[in-house]
Amino acid sequence: MPQGAVTFLGRGLAYVRGQRIVLTICPVCSQRNDPKAAERGQCLWCAYEPKPADVRAATGDGKRNGKAA
Repeated sequence: MPQGAVTFLGRGLAYVRGQRIVLTICPVCSQRNDPKAAERGQCLWCAYEPKPADVRAATGDGKRNGKAA
């Protein structure tokens, strides 16, 4: 799993620390997550739990996985 900033198939935003996913913006409901829920890796609003297979490294150039944002 890539470390640092990641998306989930190009949606949402999270940070990977070791094997833990800190979910900042939910890819399903697009809501900014509560800090405590983010640390648990679950969306406070819709209960989404990320799947490691969906994790993709986020790029810093305004593109997601080579596609325009």
